[in-house]
Amino acid sequence: MERDPRSACPISLALEAVGDRWSLLVLRDLILRGKSRYQELCNSEERIATNILAGRLARLERQGRCIS
Repeated sequence: MERDPRSACPISLALEAVGDRWSLLVLRDLILRGKSRYQELCNSEERIATNILAGRLARLERQGRCIS
């Protein structure tokens, strides 16, 4: 269950959206490294667990911040 943001401050909203390590790494791979497939993200050097990756992708998609 997503909660309401604490404030309308853009910095606060950004931290709430991607403030954890795994979300930032997923976004890095999508935006900077051009990865677009689930398996490519799984094979990143950080070795994110599949359940964590699936959860972060789902959350980013729900928030409308995921690149399609």
